Amino acid sequence: MRIAIFSEAGQTQGLGHLMRCYRLKNLLATLGYQATIYQRGDEDLSNLALRDVYCEWLETPVIEKILETFEIAVIDSYEAEQKIYEKIASLTKKIIVFDDNNRLIYPQNAVILNGALGAESLYPETPKTSLDMGGQIFLAGIEFLITDSQFFCKKTPKPHITDLLITFGGSDCTHNAEQIAHIIKDKPYTLHIISSKNPKLPKSKKIKHYPHLCPSEMARLMAQCDVGISAGGGTLNELAMAQVPTLIIPVATNQMFQAKNWEKHGAMKITNLSNLKADLEAIEPIEKRKEMIGKFQNIPFGKRLKEALGKILHEQISPNIAHKEEE
Repeated sequence: MRIAIFSEAGQTQGLGHLMRCYRLKNLLATLGYQATIYQRGDEDLSNLALRDVYCEWLETPVIEKILETFEIAVIDSYEAEQKIYEKIASLTKKIIVFDDNNRLIYPQNAVILNGALGAESLYPETPKTSLDMGGQIFLAGIEFLITDSQFFCKKTPKPHITDLLITFGGSDCTHNAEQIAHIIKDKPYTLHIISSKNPKLPKSKKIKHYPHLCPSEMARLMAQCDVGISAGGGTLNELAMAQVPTLIIPVATNQMFQAKNWEKHGAMKITNLSNLKADLEAIEPIEKRKEMIGKFQNIPFGKRLKEALGKILHEQISPNIAHKEEE
């Protein structure tokens, strides 16, 4: 059974959608399914290895042509309209939808996948996990997060902050990383700034800029850093897996749900440029950072996802094929 994954990435969309689709593709491979990623947005990306095909797939004729050879479709988009989801659903046995904030009314044969902390509260009228193949299926909550084992580490707080990570995804249209570097340039720690742009940073040996990092490099840097300052996208989950106390500056409305849940959990705090310095000073004491790190422990990151997806996809195999496999 072949699976088409429709995603987007670029200066306005960032890389978060594409990255989690890439991780889903790898997870599907462990279940024995072949997937192809179709990415729209910017054709010239820093990491072309994340996609298989560049394609402006929002056009109906393009979708129809692609889905001639696929049985299952995955959609990860903030820009696709409801009619696109309905069209894709009409052409496939099942669609899997990445959702972050209950954005649309999705088709009845959709699997709604939302691995955010507390995501089950977005779908109050439906059980958190329903594997009734007759209607929508909800895989909601941190136990359905697509994880990357490279990021998991057990952090012990240092007496003082020495390394601080600043990351605002693949776009950073409002130049937050640059502004933050100027706000805290006098702090006595090394700033590690991840930005695909060329920010105008203060001249200092203690400020390091990384234009592009692969996941393994990002994971090593998170393990090294004592505190993070980040937007509210998918990077928050990576910071959580790496047990990094984090200040969040959301840059889009769809990021607020996840940011508020991490703040409510006590592991992270929402801030803004005006309050950043004071909020950073508030988490400088080792006891405060130790408390925040403790909140990351015992979170069931992605524990139920593989089994649930395996069951859902197995149900799409024809009865004859399923019967042969059982024999």
